[in-house]
Amino acid sequence: MNKVILQLWEESERGWGVRPDGCSLHIDLTERDNYLKSVYDDRGDEVPYEYDRIVGGALSVFVDDALFGSLTEEKTIRLTQNSLNNLISLNELIIKE
Repeated sequence: MNKVILQLWEESERGWGVRPDGCSLHIDLTERDNYLKSVYDDRGDEVPYEYDRIVGGALSVFVDDALFGSLTEEKTIRLTQNSLNNLISLNELIIKE
């Protein structure tokens, strides 16, 4: 297993509320910070009808070799909530607190 950085996300939609929106995986904290900057810098001053935002801070997690190989190439990978749940249930992503 390989140590990487996980950031949880949630989606907010006017009239519907807030719901989990998966996570982003990052090879390191620098890549996480770069990704967050790119997401938030693209937003204007007006609150959109629907948007995503981070939940909490960065978490250190462990991923299997296949996922780590993809992350090594991409530096950041965004996962849906279903993908995150599947990786956890298959023990391909482990969160240790």
